[in-house]
Amino acid sequence: MIRIRLARVIGVVALAACAPVVIAARPTTLAITATTGASSLPPGGVLLLVVHASQPLDAVEGYAFGKPVRFWRDADPAKWFGLVSAGLDTKPGPYPVTISGVGGAAKESASVTLRVKPKTFETRHLKVNPQFVNPPADEAERIASEQKLMAELFAQVSQERYWRGHFDAPVPGSATSSFGRLSVLNGEPRSRHQGADFRAATGTPVHAPNGGRVVLASDLYFSGNTIIIDHGLGMFSLLAHLSRITVTQGAFVSRGERLGESGATGRVTGPHLHWALRLGDASVDPLALMAAVASLPEDH
Repeated sequence: MIRIRLARVIGVVALAACAPVVIAARPTTLAITATTGASSLPPGGVLLLVVHASQPLDAVEGYAFGKPVRFWRDADPAKWFGLVSAGLDTKPGPYPVTISGVGGAAKESASVTLRVKPKTFETRHLKVNPQFVNPPADEAERIASEQKLMAELFAQVSQERYWRGHFDAPVPGSATSSFGRLSVLNGEPRSRHQGADFRAATGTPVHAPNGGRVVLASDLYFSGNTIIIDHGLGMFSLLAHLSRITVTQGAFVSRGERLGESGATGRVTGPHLHWALRLGDASVDPLALMAAVASLPEDH
């Protein structure tokens, strides 16, 4: 656990009604303590950052890995939360996390160092039908259009947080493949796996891992029938390869609400449910996010 504490005393000048003289100097102390559950994380990892202050805070800002950390307030205004994530391509080494809190006329800043630890990701070699390695040329325009659409969706950060408490897996059972795994298809390396796969026979109900707004419900070339949920504050879930979608774009969903049924649509060799998670502009391990927020109360 990391703890940081800094304090600043701000003099308050009081003027007498009858003459412009200083008659008192009342100190105001703002102290900030930030804690995380660990001092290090792997690429694709997520940590919950908890900020405690000696007085209520009006705003909290922070940066980690060169990107903003988006905070939300607890029922206690002197306590705030934020999620810190290391993208899949983050190099091992130390990285500063900076925090700035404002409470009334007082402002305090603090920093802490997190270390990204090396991780060796799994590599698998597969022999598959050539159609699963290189898309046909006549699909290039569709693929580019869909990639542009998703980039635009992920760039739109909702300032409201729609999710609360813990996250649930979208289907029963445990993940069957590791985040970050590299697949070599017919001798050609592909991009690393940016999500978690779950065994799910065609027709298995798929549920929302947490609350949010459905910003995409469509058939895409690579991921088939796909749902993207905006959870707010720059977090998105992508659920892919569904055989059926039962929610509409624009709808708000709550944790556990049925979204559709699993399947094998898109570029896959068999039925399963793929769950990818975006936090800011990074792809992170959904299982790491589940662990990071597991202890949050339901109203948080």
